[in-house]
Amino acid sequence: MNRFFPRRIAALALGFGLGSGLGLAPGAGAGEQAPAPASFTNPLPLRLADGGLAESCADPALLRDRTTEQPVWYLYCTTDPVSHKERDGAGWRFRLMPVYRSVDLVDWYYVRDAFEDRPRGVAAPKAGLWAPEPVYMNGNYYLYFTITDVPDALSPEKGCGSDSAIGVATSAAPGGPWKAAPRLVVPPRRAGSGCSFQWTYDPDVVETADGERYLYYGSYGGGLFVQRLSKDGMAVEGEPVRIGASDRYEGAEVVRHGPWWYLFASATNCCNGPLTGYAVFVGRAKHPQGPFLDREGNDMAAARAGGTPVLLQNGNRWVGAGHNSVFQDAAGQWWTLYHAVDRNQPFFSARDQLTRRPLLMERIEWVEGWPVVAGGRGPTEGAQPAPALRAGLRTPAPAHAPPAATASPLWTERFERGRLDPRWSWVRPQALGSWGAAQPGLRMATIDTDLHADTDNAAVLSTPLPDGDLRIEARLRLDAPLDCCTRPVQAGLVVMRDDDNYVKLVELARGGLRQVEFAKEMAPVEADFPRYGNTTAGPPGTWTWLRLDLRRSSGEERYTAWSSQDGVNWVGGATWTHRLGTGARLGLVAMGGAGHAVTFSQVAVGRLGP
Repeated sequence: MNRFFPRRIAALALGFGLGSGLGLAPGAGAGEQAPAPASFTNPLPLRLADGGLAESCADPALLRDRTTEQPVWYLYCTTDPVSHKERDGAGWRFRLMPVYRSVDLVDWYYVRDAFEDRPRGVAAPKAGLWAPEPVYMNGNYYLYFTITDVPDALSPEKGCGSDSAIGVATSAAPGGPWKAAPRLVVPPRRAGSGCSFQWTYDPDVVETADGERYLYYGSYGGGLFVQRLSKDGMAVEGEPVRIGASDRYEGAEVVRHGPWWYLFASATNCCNGPLTGYAVFVGRAKHPQGPFLDREGNDMAAARAGGTPVLLQNGNRWVGAGHNSVFQDAAGQWWTLYHAVDRNQPFFSARDQLTRRPLLMERIEWVEGWPVVAGGRGPTEGAQPAPALRAGLRTPAPAHAPPAATASPLWTERFERGRLDPRWSWVRPQALGSWGAAQPGLRMATIDTDLHADTDNAAVLSTPLPDGDLRIEARLRLDAPLDCCTRPVQAGLVVMRDDDNYVKLVELARGGLRQVEFAKEMAPVEADFPRYGNTTAGPPGTWTWLRLDLRRSSGEERYTAWSSQDGVNWVGGATWTHRLGTGARLGLVAMGGAGHAVTFSQVAVGRLGP
């Protein structure tokens, strides 16, 4: 899903495929199994019934057929266009949750759309049907899904277009046909008066060893929740429990491994073309209802929202990796399917804001009780060993990411002399009295200004950066209450060529949520392309340490962001690429909303090792 509601309906993914429409390789008979692929390369291949290439599988979900001796898998995708060729009278043709079939988890073949039309009685005529969740239970197949707009008869407020809900359909077979239930599993939930509703999106179902079932749902508008599911699977029971912070997470995926339940959840904007910063985080709990804590013990539902990163963009062609589904192959090896954006071909249509989101797959290893995706390297580009098709077969584990680089110090500034060192100069200086010496460090008032798109009035305390590969670190304390703020108050670092070309790493306070935002702005851009995009690092602390690793090569730089609550344990690792050049400067900012302050106790620059 996407916090920017109008654009989410128009999101698009891209996939590729080979073979016939029956899930068999060309030339294979009905009783034959196609040879197992030795490897795969992202994105995974998809093929439509007419032999054309499919171009959409966002919010992927997976289910294994319970009736076949050999593994047969079904893939379910969110409502999107799937081909450049497919138009209707209103423009792009949006297929209503297309379903694909595979015998090897690599090559996928179109089966049908889950619905030919929106289910009458539970979905309004223009509702989006998103984020399908297939489940086998009670001897039947269930398909849970998001309905972005319900009919007035099912809504507590008539005439609204944002009264979202969770619906369900059933079938005797995993490929359908599907029949929608006449009542909602989770009805619209009010967030305020009028047409103000919480975002009831992204269903996920788990079952415990003793047969209890739980439904997870929610998104940025209100947070993530879990609620007990009735025995017949048609309604929720009891009170909902919040497990993910509002405005932070969506796309819940919960699995059990060993004694723990693991919550995978996605953060930031899913559908922002080449500046999509979607990413996957994880926490674990002893009970399906949480609380889910990250590796450092931070609660994913807290104001300083926890979450250990497991799938972050790494500077290659893939950005915006997220909304994943976790599963085991025939040999018991763990994997994840997810969507991402090719930053070299980000849009199906930039004018219509249709972001391409191909289907990708990575292997999961469990290390010291925590999932490690693709060896911790982020989305892969090259050939990878394919999943096993029968028990007893194991494919080689991927190489793990190299140890974190070290840095040798170049200079450190602690702002100890009550005045600024000559290396620092102001871009649009703050007014006298709004900054000065602190104990320790430099204190800057937050001002009602910004660096964002066409609003470029924030003061920046800047200094030149040395050539070469660098590590930039800062320690800061943002003095604002945890329930702050209506306007997004932020403070931290920028590396900038000018007001419209920079990367930014800041602690951000907005709407009762504290997080570390890692953003990029660029200009000029192609027509209808975004200029600004963001992702996140780890949770901030009372004092927060920020780190930017800068690597320069052949005109393009890679900026990798980290944060820490203690200066020892660093969380993050997402990468933005940019072309700021050798003249880029380091800056300190305090902006977004007035009435608060930040203290920088230390800023340091070091030479980054290999």
